[in-house]
Amino acid sequence: MSAALDSLRQMTRTATRISARDVTAETARRSALVIAPHPDDETLGCGATVMHKVAAGSPVTILVASDGRHSHRSSFLSPSQLAELRTVEMAEAARRLGLPPEAVRWAGLVDGTIAEHEGRLAEVIADLIAELRPDEVYATCADEPHPDHAAVGRAAQAAVRADGGVRLLEYPVWLWNSWPVRRDDRLASTVDAVGKVVRRAAVAVRTAPHRAAKLHALEAHASQLRRPAQVPATEEWPGLPGPVLSAAADSVELFFPVRG
Repeated sequence: MSAALDSLRQMTRTATRISARDVTAETARRSALVIAPHPDDETLGCGATVMHKVAAGSPVTILVASDGRHSHRSSFLSPSQLAELRTVEMAEAARRLGLPPEAVRWAGLVDGTIAEHEGRLAEVIADLIAELRPDEVYATCADEPHPDHAAVGRAAQAAVRADGGVRLLEYPVWLWNSWPVRRDDRLASTVDAVGKVVRRAAVAVRTAPHRAAKLHALEAHASQLRRPAQVPATEEWPGLPGPVLSAAADSVELFFPVRG
């Protein structure tokens, strides 16, 4: 059953990709605020899009909601040490994406608790929109199965509604692991998926010619891909799942524009 669901979800992503409108050229000319729940989400979902914008001279700022200190539990790497490692990884990933150090901002939340501070995050996002006046805001989908990702999506929606003049696009990361035929709403999630395909609700940005550079930036988030040197082989250290990495390496990045 699991293999069948994986196949169905991959088919849904393929259908979404085929039906999506290509906005590569137009989006490159638009400035952006990219909101990442954790260090690595910005590259997984938007890496090539960021690089298109940088190449076109369009300003990009990344807001990282949390430092990712609880992505793994280890007897050899404390949460604060992991947070420090991931902060360094984020800086290097941003450099590889072509961004200066000041383009990375931090909301200071703790991963696993973003939903508890959703209002505060919405205020941080709103303040950045007011400061930067970006043409576009990118945030993880409010329908993502990961609660931090969903909370970021909801907070972004609230901030953009309050502003009224900026375009919001949601980027899937973990969505492809659970959607459609989601465990708690199998029928509703399937109807939603079919509707998105039929309505051509997604837009796409081609990863070429930045695909290799995007994957090089993703490699900077090494702690999410493989065991850190401080952690011995005797301790479990899972990396990002196959569907997430496969989507990140695809020929397009997919986004769902959010209507106000």
